[in-house]
Amino acid sequence: MPHSFFSLVVVSLAITLAYGPHFVSAACECGYSTHAIKDNTNHIYTDVLETDFLHVQDIAKQQDWIRQVWTVPPGGTAHWGRNMTLDNTKANPLPGDVGTAGVNGGDPGLQLTVQSGTPEGDDIPGAEIASARKDMLYGSFRAGLKYTGEKGTCGAFFWYHNDAAEIDFEFLSKLFTDPNRSDLLLVLHADPSVDTSKLFHPWTVNFRPDNGYHEYRFDWTPDSVTYYADGQFLYKFTDGVPSAPGGLFLNHWSNGDPGWSAGPPEADAHMEFSYIKAYFNTTASEGMTCRDPDAPDAVCEVPDQMSPPDRGKKTTFLSPNKGIPSESEPAPIDPAPPAPSVEPAKPPSKRVTPDATCGGTNGYTCLGGDHGDCCSSYGYW
Repeated sequence: MPHSFFSLVVVSLAITLAYGPHFVSAACECGYSTHAIKDNTNHIYTDVLETDFLHVQDIAKQQDWIRQVWTVPPGGTAHWGRNMTLDNTKANPLPGDVGTAGVNGGDPGLQLTVQSGTPEGDDIPGAEIASARKDMLYGSFRAGLKYTGEKGTCGAFFWYHNDAAEIDFEFLSKLFTDPNRSDLLLVLHADPSVDTSKLFHPWTVNFRPDNGYHEYRFDWTPDSVTYYADGQFLYKFTDGVPSAPGGLFLNHWSNGDPGWSAGPPEADAHMEFSYIKAYFNTTASEGMTCRDPDAPDAVCEVPDQMSPPDRGKKTTFLSPNKGIPSESEPAPIDPAPPAPSVEPAKPPSKRVTPDATCGGTNGYTCLGGDHGDCCSSYGYW
């Protein structure tokens, strides 16, 4: 007789939510167990999204991901607008199971490009792709990626519900000035009642994101958001934690704002993703059934990535097809959805800054004012 998912909480695991769609396969049908490295606890999640971008041949046929098309015009201190185009989101797979370069040359994986030089019009072409699923509610989210070394771009791996509920891993190539270390930007977007100084944290890592592939990970529970790089704890937020469902986004852009992205880059700038892994709960189902919680592999343990993933050769997938599509039909294209904010947390405020100060406890915003879009050393308002 099938067991309900709640019958599994007797195991020594910290269960976050226990709802999700019924699994059609016996393997992992009772969920995915992730290890919270910082707290040395475990969480079971019901759903999985894994994509091995090193072996995706055509991103247009990828049903789990949707290329985004939208434009944001210039404004404030941004010299140009942002234009997310289809052509700048490309697959560059390995030619086989091994190799160092993609079939198009250069680093392999999903390639998000910001085009170089002074734009012909008002906008700098960039790239964005989003998960087809928008029902992700708590989970462990991981990206294997190599960032560009070309100065003048901003890139992000983030979860998004709306501008007041967002979890960001952000990169600014202009910060890559030391050969052995760099700053990552860890950001939450939250309700304006939350002190904005508690939602933004730069963190220095002892590597350059443009020198190789690394795993960037955030674990989101009802009480916190915890960040890791190659399995090493970075920071935990406990204020402004989102509580609504959303989806994953990957993007790469520039608008010439000297206070944030700078740019445009002097040469085409590429941000490569070798994989995405997400283990999460969902809002899409009445509940999950588990036929035999004691069966082998009924709950699948998700390994921690404790070292750089080395272009995917040192990482593990639990999905049988690793997100590689077998269908020939192209995936849909989102028709100019509202552009999610990927500049650091910009919760709305009722008071426009009179003096170009903002963020922290003064409650001012630059939005609608005369001082540009960003007005602090990190562009955070």
